[in-house]
Amino acid sequence: MPTDRSPALPPDMTDMTDMAVEDILDAMRRLGGYVDISPADALALYRLAYDHASARLARDVPVADIMTRKVVAVSPEATAREAARLMAEAGVSGLPVVTGRTVVGVVSLKDLLRCLSLPGDATPAALVARLLAPADCPVPSPAPAPGDRPIAALMTSPAVVVGPDTPRSQAAGIMAAQGINRLPVVDGNGLCGLVSRGDVVRSCRGVPGECGL
Repeated sequence: MPTDRSPALPPDMTDMTDMAVEDILDAMRRLGGYVDISPADALALYRLAYDHASARLARDVPVADIMTRKVVAVSPEATAREAARLMAEAGVSGLPVVTGRTVVGVVSLKDLLRCLSLPGDATPAALVARLLAPADCPVPSPAPAPGDRPIAALMTSPAVVVGPDTPRSQAAGIMAAQGINRLPVVDGNGLCGLVSRGDVVRSCRGVPGECGL
C-alpha cells in the first residue's frame, strides 16, 4: 500500500490508544469477503474499528463481570506481619478484612507503612531506609512490635463496598471520590469478589484477566 497516497485520518480519529484487536476483527467481519488493502479500504476498516471501539468503551457493565473472584482476605485478629506476607504473595496492595464472609474493614499498604512510623505515601527508598534502621522506628513501651500489631487496630472501618450489580462506571466514581484503589464486592452471603482500579482499566481496554491491585 503506497504510504504517500494514503488519505489523512480525520483529526478526531488519530488517537488509537483505546483500539483493541477485537475492534479490528469486528470491522473485518463487517466488511465481509476478501479485503483488498487499498488506501480506501484501510480507511474504511479503520472507521469501522473506531466505531466499534467507541461503542465498546461506552458500554457499562456490572462489576460482577470484571471483578476478581478469588479474593485474598485477612481476619481482624491477624497481625500486620501476616497481612504484609499475604499482600506480597498475592501481589496486591490491599486486603479486605473479614469475619467469616462479612467484610468488617479494609487494610492497605498505606496502613502497614504507618506501623513503621512512615506516611502512607512514603517512597520505596524511605521504606528501605526504615527497614535498614529499625531502631529509628519508635515503639512506645510496652506496645507490641510493629509487625505484631493486630489488623483490627490498623484497618479502615467500615469498608466502602459495592454490590455485584453495581455499574463499572459507578464503582470507578466511588474509588475516585474516596481516593481508594479497590472495593470489596458483597452479595447476600457476604464477600463475593473485589474490584480494583486495575480491573476497571483492563476491562475498558478489552484486556482479559484479573487484576487486584
